[in-house]
Amino acid sequence: MRRRWLIGLPLLALPPRRALADDVVRPLETKQLFLASGPEPYERALLREVLERTRPDFGAYEVEPFAEPVTYARATELAIEGRLGNLLRAGVGQPLLERAMIPVPFPIDKGLLGWRISFIDRRSQDRLSRIDTIEGLRRLRIGQGANWADVRIYEHNRIPVETAAEFEPLLPMLVHGRFDLFPRGLSEVQRELAAYGTRYPDLAIEQHLLLHYPFCDAYYVGQSAPHLASRLKAGLDRMAADGSFDALFNKHYGKLLADLNIRERVVIELQNPFLPAWVPLERKELWFDPARRS
Repeated sequence: MRRRWLIGLPLLALPPRRALADDVVRPLETKQLFLASGPEPYERALLREVLERTRPDFGAYEVEPFAEPVTYARATELAIEGRLGNLLRAGVGQPLLERAMIPVPFPIDKGLLGWRISFIDRRSQDRLSRIDTIEGLRRLRIGQGANWADVRIYEHNRIPVETAAEFEPLLPMLVHGRFDLFPRGLSEVQRELAAYGTRYPDLAIEQHLLLHYPFCDAYYVGQSAPHLASRLKAGLDRMAADGSFDALFNKHYGKLLADLNIRERVVIELQNPFLPAWVPLERKELWFDPARRS
């Protein structure tokens, strides 16, 4: 199933597509985003706003999402292949993506992906509430997707990791005791609980810990679309400069972050030596910091 959006263009007497659109944007969406219900997800709203902000100088655009519920591993393969998609939103530092695609140096999630709250079996909360240090964390097992960039971060910090090839099998593995924590990004955990909580009634959000390591989502663009990579960077920088990036972020995540009580949690800091050099850590205004929240 494919769908197209022709943005800001006349509906009659349409010339060939390339005359209409300077950029044909083909984002690949993972199964979790594809299945999201309710208001427009942040990921789609941000892309739409970035493309609109750059239309006067970068030209018209056409969006053709690859609208099938593929796994993250499959989305990555398709993005690198470039035939069905040319834009992937992904966690930074994956060697294959760094080699095969063009990264856009901007943390599009303000680094929320590096702030982690875990899914647990609800019956283990009392035990987990006694964990206050990285040494205690190392006595637990963490679940992750086998090809996720986070795996080697946890392994570097000497935290045992149990993996599965895809996201969904990790949930029954968790509630059946194969591991203790399934860390999720702050932007992911509530959406995923709403999607899977009924199927797994013992699945719960852990209430005590907040893991953190420098990490973020970024756009990766196919090698055949350098104009699109430049366009996305320009649009993101404009939104950061005029405050609309923060406004969109707060609109989508302000209440969610308040509901997660992140300032009341014990923070355990982890090292991430795999962060690419192009990630703009020095631009503090682009990054979420719980201590700066009012």
